[in-house]
This record gives sequence, C-alpha cells and structure tokens, in this order.
Amino acid sequence: MSKFKIEISSVPDRENLVAEIWHNELLIAEINQENEILEIELYQSEKITFGLEEFLDILNSAKKELVDF
Repeated sequence: MSKFKIEISSVPDRENLVAEIWHNELLIAEINQENEILEIELYQSEKITFGLEEFLDILNSAKKELVDF
C-alpha cells in the first residue's frame, strides 16, 4: 500500500489549483500551474526515505490529475 497521497487543492497563496503530494502525514511537494509551465515546490521536513520509482510515479499521477482537473 502506497504511503503517498495526492490532493488537488485551492490554496490562498495561489490563483490556480495545486496538486499537493503527501507522504504519510507530511506535505512533501506541491505542483502548481501559476506560470506557463508546471512548477514543483519541495518542502523540507524531517528526513524521509522512499523508493525513487514510487516517487516518480506519484509525481506523474499528480501532474495528470492537476492538468485534467
């Protein structure tokens, strides 16, 4: 079972929707579409470790959900 979760959200500091990427209960990244290209903002927190392929899969899923929303 994946420890990742994607939430499409409207946040006060952005004009457009964002895709938040959570690992367990920690917000680790946000993909936004404020500019002409999608951008990712990474959040520093405690040290966490997870598989690279699983993270790449969740990034691609979040991108697709945000663009298709």
